[in-house]
Amino acid sequence: MTTAPIHSLIHGGIIRAAKSVIAGPVAAVAKMQNAMVTFSLAGWLMRLYRNHRSRRQLAALDSRLLADIGISEADRQAELGKAFWKTGGGDK
Repeated sequence: MTTAPIHSLIHGGIIRAAKSVIAGPVAAVAKMQNAMVTFSLAGWLMRLYRNHRSRRQLAALDSRLLADIGISEADRQAELGKAFWKTGGGDK
């Protein structure tokens, strides 16, 4: 009869200990995921702004400067016609 209460105490203690051991890493992972989402959102917004800024600068170049950097008028128009969220790479 005395083993039942001891068993339940030991079992309950093991469960509580296991939960506390697991809770720390789970909370840390959740915080990291939140930080990663925030970081990736900030990175995405920075890329949008960079695209906007570089295209605005490209639009301001005259034909002599375009020739100096090896960009044709057709290339410039193609780049300026892209949506602001598209990068110079393979985005479609």
